[in-house]
Amino acid sequence: MSKPNIYNRSVAVRTTVFVLSVVTVLMLVAGIMQLSVIKKSVTEEVYRQANRSIDNAIKVIDNRINCVETAVQTAAGYADMMAPDKILSDTLIKRLLATNKDIAAVTLMYRADYFPKHGRYYAPTILRDEASGELKFDEIGGPEKNFCYLETDSNWVYTNLLDRGYWCLPYVDSMSTERSMVSYSVPLHDKRGETYAILCADIDLEWVQKVVDSAKPYDYIEAVVISRDSQFICHPRHELIHSVNAVKILEPYSKDIQKIASLMLQGERGFTTVKRPQVATDANQHASDVVFYAPIERVKLSLCFCISEEKILEEPKRFRNNVIIFFLIMSVTISLFLWYIIRFQLKPLKILAESTTKVAHGDFHVALPVIKTHDEIRELRDSFENMQISLEQYIDKLQKTTASKAMIDSELHVATDIQMSMLPTENDFKQMPDTLYGTLTPAKAVGGDLYDFFYRDNLLYFCIGDVSGKGVPASLFMAVTRALFHTIANRESSPARIVAQLNEEVGRSNTSNMFVTLFVGVLDLTTGHLQYCNAGHDAPLLITDKKQQVFLNCDSNIPVGVAPDWRFSEQSTVLTPATTIFLFTDGLTEAENIHHEQFQEDRISDVASHADARPRSLIAAMTAAVREFVGEAEQSDDLTMLAIHYK
Repeated sequence: MSKPNIYNRSVAVRTTVFVLSVVTVLMLVAGIMQLSVIKKSVTEEVYRQANRSIDNAIKVIDNRINCVETAVQTAAGYADMMAPDKILSDTLIKRLLATNKDIAAVTLMYRADYFPKHGRYYAPTILRDEASGELKFDEIGGPEKNFCYLETDSNWVYTNLLDRGYWCLPYVDSMSTERSMVSYSVPLHDKRGETYAILCADIDLEWVQKVVDSAKPYDYIEAVVISRDSQFICHPRHELIHSVNAVKILEPYSKDIQKIASLMLQGERGFTTVKRPQVATDANQHASDVVFYAPIERVKLSLCFCISEEKILEEPKRFRNNVIIFFLIMSVTISLFLWYIIRFQLKPLKILAESTTKVAHGDFHVALPVIKTHDEIRELRDSFENMQISLEQYIDKLQKTTASKAMIDSELHVATDIQMSMLPTENDFKQMPDTLYGTLTPAKAVGGDLYDFFYRDNLLYFCIGDVSGKGVPASLFMAVTRALFHTIANRESSPARIVAQLNEEVGRSNTSNMFVTLFVGVLDLTTGHLQYCNAGHDAPLLITDKKQQVFLNCDSNIPVGVAPDWRFSEQSTVLTPATTIFLFTDGLTEAENIHHEQFQEDRISDVASHADARPRSLIAAMTAAVREFVGEAEQSDDLTMLAIHYK
């Protein structure tokens, strides 16, 4: 018989051969990781282009502005030969306008009464006609021209004040060209160094819009230019130019957008990402824009490019979508192929599964399929065969164990009934419905807590205790303690002697070293005189009719069963009418929730202060409170409560 090859011996090898070829193709999925690289590269390229373009635009604007400055300053340099003469001054301004196409108009504003026959105001101007390019002369000074420049014109005022070249704020020239303008003025001095005139060149700002638009690297970029007085010089919405205050119009928008406007007015440079303002017609209310801004220092303007992140990522998203579609098709194809191959390879497992299902339903003698290969499936089949034999043996043993456990459970149930029957019953409480009530909730089937009471000679004898440990041993110790209490208390009226004799009897045969904390009380139902002895138990809570609470003062005696010769002290007090004694075991104070927090005496006092002081109502309220506190946590100790109301 020939030795089977590795292909027949291992299903893992067979599956790996097929999956490995598929994994080679699926490795292309790693290309998806390149999307993040592409996204980053595209974003960085857009940022570079935007920065480069905004620099180029500012450079072009600055160069043209510088040319105007140079031309005006050059003209001012030889103006003293021409400007003092009325005829030659016209030649001066005409030559300046003709030699610089960026200048739309040139004006000479003379000081008051410089040419007496022309009066106080004289301001010859020459402007270039926008349509024909023809140069036209005019005189625009004086009240009749509505241009009292000596008092109102910023070019005259600030140029005289600064005594140097001055760029004014952008404005709309309503007197001559009716266009958006900015002016550059220089003072002209006489031989005494006094200013006798201002040479002013007006520049049409429409070319700034053209420069900015031509500098944009992408058509979807929105360009805005604002002046230092918060006026829009360039804006995609032309109706906003020189018509609104940029700061005011941005007040309804986010603080980030307002901050950008503030930084632009301060001449800062930078870029940031902001949430797009929410517009009713905007389909994407959560889109963001990248804003690049930089100052045009010479004329105190600020330029910004606003780029939609959605547009930046448009190409990467399109590539991503194509990749997703491609790999979805590939995934479906590969999945169908793998499904067919694996289904074929694992067909023996299906037959084995059918057989094991019958085994699971109890047919331990069903025949398992014959596997001809010597691979993992064959090993699995042999393992199932061994399991089949083991299951048959286990079920037989389990049946015997179950029968034994059922007998133990039945006996525990009987023990629970016996233990509960030792405690006071509902009929016992009904004899005095408003005087006494108690409950015991064991942590296991049987517990070690106890409480009891009986009447003798108009005296109420009662006790509550907690045996160390839990379960059956504690329940037996509890039964002995309860029986001894009844026996001794029927012939002894002193709580201390009752506890002492009980301690002696328990200690005599306590080979298991168990003990019980115990509180024994004798209440005179006529006078309210209470005698009590506390053997290591929690002090009871006294609740008056005025909801005043105090924990009963108890001596620190040791529990019963610890030291047979211990001398237990006895205490007494007198209860006022309508006082309730609330006794409990540590199963109440030490009840824990899922966070391992304990109920504690503070919560006991809080519940008692709001609950009805009648025994049944008080215990019901306390039970509800501790259940709510514990929640889903498992009960860890027996819980016993006893309430006695002295009328």
